[in-house]
Amino acid sequence: MTEHVLLMFLDGVGLGDNDPAVNPFAAACTPTLDALAGGHHWLSGTPRCDTGRALFIPTDATLGVPGRPQSATGQATIVTGRNVPAEIGEHYGPRPTAEIRAIVDEDNVFKRVTAAGGTAALINAFPPRFHEAMASGKRLPSSNQQAALSTGQGLFTDTDIYSGAAMSPDWTGQGWRDELGYVDTPLYERAEAGRRLAALAQQRTFTFFEHWVTDVIGHRGPLERGVALLELFDGVMAGLLDAWDDEHGLIVITSDHGNMEDLSTRHHTENAVPTIAIGAARQEFANGMRDLTGIAPGILRVLGLQ
Repeated sequence: MTEHVLLMFLDGVGLGDNDPAVNPFAAACTPTLDALAGGHHWLSGTPRCDTGRALFIPTDATLGVPGRPQSATGQATIVTGRNVPAEIGEHYGPRPTAEIRAIVDEDNVFKRVTAAGGTAALINAFPPRFHEAMASGKRLPSSNQQAALSTGQGLFTDTDIYSGAAMSPDWTGQGWRDELGYVDTPLYERAEAGRRLAALAQQRTFTFFEHWVTDVIGHRGPLERGVALLELFDGVMAGLLDAWDDEHGLIVITSDHGNMEDLSTRHHTENAVPTIAIGAARQEFANGMRDLTGIAPGILRVLGLQ
């Protein structure tokens, strides 16, 4: 029985060409990530495959709507299971409009889990200035954040970083020191960060972790930063997989649109995105899934809520 689902959201990660000059996924040394895809890099030519522990699924992010997929509609589709770009007539982002927020508020994975008596949380922590900007209306939540907020819960703060109840989007916590100026927030080695992520996910029914640095690199580069980030992620995943109970939990990794896989452009791409399901329930989760509308139903299905 699946008791815990961890959804790891990587912003702006598609399946690109096997070109190490422009694609960090082709250039990085990532043995743990490769093993999840049957020994292959996460590339456009990598087929759907089941390794016996992980299921790798190239996933359509265009959803039948012309143009480059965008964050607000892609994320809203992931958390609701609805084809949000088709409903509003376009790909839109980065922040959701009132119309998109209304779609997310109506029904999403967080709401479905908590309505059934389960527990759900977005476990990223946000600094005080983020919360102040949100409270003043100067900053809109992302679609992912809107889904978490729709349950009536607040988002985690720096207090939760100190207590270990929440995580930094860079996994290790280094960003809280380098980018936000904190001097004493926790730091984790990469494998330790993965084990910490597993421990937090196993405390509740549904855990959402969002990582957005991939999208920043996709827009700004350079390639070397993308390679370093993927090798960091590889180490985090090694720790996470070592600590994960496949029989009782499912890990899902996915993205909203392509970007970092093609640094020859600073724009999003129309490439398929990778979805990886890890655990005994992986085939049940992925039954019939071809695009981003399948993520939310798959999660609810393995939790017995669909």
